[in-house]
Amino acid sequence: MEQNHKKTGGTDSYIILYNKTMISSDIFLMQADRICHELFEQFSQNLFSAIQLKIYDMETDAEKNPYFSIITRENLIADLDKAPEKYVVSDSFIMDEKIHFFVVFFTKEEKRTFEKYQPFFEKLLQQVFKYFIKQYTEDETYFYNSSIHSILTRDAIDDFITEISRKCCKTNDFSLYDNINLSLKNILNELSSLTYEKTITEGLIFFTDSPDNVDFQFQFQNYEEYGNFDINNIRLLRKLIELTNIKTNIGIISDTNHIFGIGSINENAEYFSVMFEADRKWTVSQNGNELISIKNNALVFASSLISKKDFINYSEKVFPAKKGSDDLSDMYNIIKSLVKQRKGTILVIRKDAQDFIKKYQDLCITIKPVQLNEKNVEKLSSIDGAIIMDDNCICYGFGTVLDGLDTGSGNRARGSRFNSSERFYNYYKNDSNTDFMVFILSDDGNFDFFPKF
Repeated sequence: MEQNHKKTGGTDSYIILYNKTMISSDIFLMQADRICHELFEQFSQNLFSAIQLKIYDMETDAEKNPYFSIITRENLIADLDKAPEKYVVSDSFIMDEKIHFFVVFFTKEEKRTFEKYQPFFEKLLQQVFKYFIKQYTEDETYFYNSSIHSILTRDAIDDFITEISRKCCKTNDFSLYDNINLSLKNILNELSSLTYEKTITEGLIFFTDSPDNVDFQFQFQNYEEYGNFDINNIRLLRKLIELTNIKTNIGIISDTNHIFGIGSINENAEYFSVMFEADRKWTVSQNGNELISIKNNALVFASSLISKKDFINYSEKVFPAKKGSDDLSDMYNIIKSLVKQRKGTILVIRKDAQDFIKKYQDLCITIKPVQLNEKNVEKLSSIDGAIIMDDNCICYGFGTVLDGLDTGSGNRARGSRFNSSERFYNYYKNDSNTDFMVFILSDDGNFDFFPKF
């Protein structure tokens, strides 16, 4: 295949031109669609909507206009902005004297999920578009394989972690991203596996581009003497983690090159953080927004749990008498704790839970009323069945087998936990004098609320 590189005038960017017979776009897009579904369902089952290939004829004066592809892309974006869905457009590539763009669309219902993961999506979609352009221009008619979404995800996470170092390290001396053997990802993996006096790694690291962004508890007077944030300093880093505290947001302060001390990030400062919360597991956040987690050197995704503000606005509609109450914050913390467990469970919250549990005494484990919190709820979620609590976060039973008359509703694509919860909610939702919510968490980390959020 003949390939030419043409530089666009006045810029350092290149358009790649391919001269070949075009592959059947229908066959290609069927496979691309399947890959995107498998790729983005790691975040949410309903996130990905469609992928399209936009093709434009080259104008006769295109050779005279070095910005032709840029103008075409801007016009395409202007048209797409009219649609309700979120979208991302690839860079252009020219083949058979036509200009091409891939466009990936995301459902409007999952707008929050898209915005939550957007920093990582940017890296992921770069890998997706690079792969699709390569396959399309090389005439790989049948290119789908079941492992490609894992490969693209792995490459994206490498780029994303490397980007942390690029953004935070502003000095002209050695920086981690310049040396693949001392990559930030490798260092964090190693830290997550180390013990200190037989305890696993639990703590916090903040990466920021300036110590001015920090409220220090302990600031190293001559930080250069402590060495760089690298694999050769791994034992010191592991010791320093013992001085950090996840609950109070106290962490090691670094720019991915130097270690500045121990402290917390000032409000409104830009930063990345890494939280170690279990053996060989660490979670990356940007400005407090959890993005991705690594467990046993494999990628998992932090849950796209709704924000506390959005949850409280939602729950005030379900439990109007609780407006302004701290109980709603407690509910959120309980649900957040369940999500972090990544084990399928159901939480039923009813205003009349103390009386309601009597209907299910033969179908659950009833207990003396106990105040639930983010710690003790973890134990209850290890038992199959629903947890029953009231709107004061008082629990009356767990391991509950839900029932409900056949309401004619159901979703074959969802499991028994979701469908039984939906039938249960639909059967009891019209009960008078009660406020009622059901939270369903799947084993894959996806969740649902009834009534619908």
